[in-house]
Amino acid sequence: MDQTLSLGWTQAEARSRRTAYQRVLASNLVLQAAIALFAILFPATLSHLVGLPAAYPSSWMRAWGAMLLLATLLYLPGYFDPVRVRWPNVIGIVGRAGMALLFLLIALCAGLRGFLWLALLDGAFAAALVLTYFRLFRAELMSRP
Repeated sequence: MDQTLSLGWTQAEARSRRTAYQRVLASNLVLQAAIALFAILFPATLSHLVGLPAAYPSSWMRAWGAMLLLATLLYLPGYFDPVRVRWPNVIGIVGRAGMALLFLLIALCAGLRGFLWLALLDGAFAAALVLTYFRLFRAELMSRP
């Protein structure tokens, strides 16, 4: 019998894919939380680091940081059980891709090059999450006889 057809192997593969997805998502969530806290605590410094003009008033940058932190917290149920709790994961992936496109358009149309970094960050994580989530579900389906 081929090893890929054994139930034990397919279940182990599903667990491995789940761990891979959770690692990618965890790294994204930690990075998002760090950026959100930095935006709340040091909005002018974050604007300068990303290459954006200074935010005036700085309260809009703090509000953006608070919203990003809230969105990060809303992804946690999808992190803990990505197979059964799908909506935070699917909406998060689509949202990241949409934000990457929005940041790219802002960078190109408004000439604010700092948004290119944000577009690259969200686009790279959206692609990595799509790839690992697809592999997780394929392995999960194969592990159920």
